[in-house]
Amino acid sequence: MKTPKELKFKQCPFGCDCDYELVKEDQKFTSNGNVYQGKRWVYKCPECKKQFTTTESDTISMQNLKNKKL
Repeated sequence: MKTPKELKFKQCPFGCDCDYELVKEDQKFTSNGNVYQGKRWVYKCPECKKQFTTTESDTISMQNLKNKKL
């Protein structure tokens, strides 16, 4: 599985004084009416537990997810 490039800034964008981590998580989510299941790249703060994605991490994740019928 391809890995997203490192971001320029490493500190949590939600105000924590902590560096976020790039992790793969099992997730189910809906996009354009389709349900997807699989591993998804997310940037996650180990302190506040909030997470975010980028266009690049979403693109890489979508290439690796399986389309699951409802």
